[in-house]
Amino acid sequence: MQIPINISTELAEEVGWHISDGSMNFYKNRGKLKGFYQLRGHIEDDREHYEKRIKPLFENLFNIKLRIREMPSTRVIGFQIWNDNLIEFKKKFNLPLGKKHEIIIPKEFLTSIDLKKAVVRGIFDTDGGIYLERKNNKLYPRLYITTISFKLSEQLLNLFNEIGLRATRYSQLYNRDFNRKRSYIITIRGEKMFHKFIKDISPENPKHLKKYQDFLNSQNL
Repeated sequence: MQIPINISTELAEEVGWHISDGSMNFYKNRGKLKGFYQLRGHIEDDREHYEKRIKPLFENLFNIKLRIREMPSTRVIGFQIWNDNLIEFKKKFNLPLGKKHEIIIPKEFLTSIDLKKAVVRGIFDTDGGIYLERKNNKLYPRLYITTISFKLSEQLLNLFNEIGLRATRYSQLYNRDFNRKRSYIITIRGEKMFHKFIKDISPENPKHLKKYQDFLNSQNL
C-alpha cells in the first residue's frame, strides 16, 4: 500500500465515497485485531460506477488491488479490505470507526473550492439521487443527498450556498430493522440549479449522467 502524500481532488472524492457508503473498524482476524474497510453500493445502479470510477481511482491512490464483488443476498456491490495502514491513514482525518451518525467532511478537504467540489461529488455519486417529476407536461428536476448526520447536512447546505446552489433541507424519521433513525435530506430543485450542479460538481456516476441526459432529451421533444 502507498500513503497519498498530497490532499488531492482524487483523495477528496474518495473521502466523499467513504462518508456516504464506506465503513471501517478493527475486528479480530486470526486472533489479532486488524483494520477492516468496506465500500458498498447498489448491485445494479452502481455497478458501472464501481467498475469504471471507484476501482481504478482507489487503486491508483493507495496502490491496492481491488476485487469488486457482488453480494446478491443483500443486493450490494463493492469491496472489502483487511489493512491496518489504510485504517490508520483514514483515522488521521478523524473519520470514525464503526457507526457514522455524526460523520463530517474533514477540515483538510474544505481548504479550496476544488477540494470542496470533489468531496461533494464523491458524496453525491454514492449517496445522492436525481428525480425527474413531470409538471405541466415538462420534466422538473430534483437532486438530493440523504444522510443521518445532522452535522454533515449543515456542511452540505453551507457548501452549496458557497458554490451558488440554492438548497433546502428537511428531515424524516425512518424505521429500519427496528432502529429508528432521523435522516436529513438536502435538496436542489429546478432546471437552472440542475444545470449548474452538473457543470460545477461534475458527477461521475453513470446513473446520474443518464438521468441528466434523459432530462436534456426531454427538452428537445
